Amino acid sequence: MRTTDRQTREGKPTIDDMRQDLADQEADNLQHSDIRELLLNGFEGLENMEDIDIRDEWTQLFGDLKNDS
Repeated sequence: MRTTDRQTREGKPTIDDMRQDLADQEADNLQHSDIRELLLNGFEGLENMEDIDIRDEWTQLFGDLKNDS
């Protein structure tokens, strides 16, 4: 099991940190069929999502905004 930036981060994450955490989480869970689907149909990147949507999704996956690794 690898250690993530989220686990070693001190303090509250920035929105950019949250984007990176979400990207890492998705990448860790991708299957070959998911990659094929993205190549066929495209993908709207996390950089294009509103900050509030990033914060909401991050909180749903990882909990509140403190570092509870």
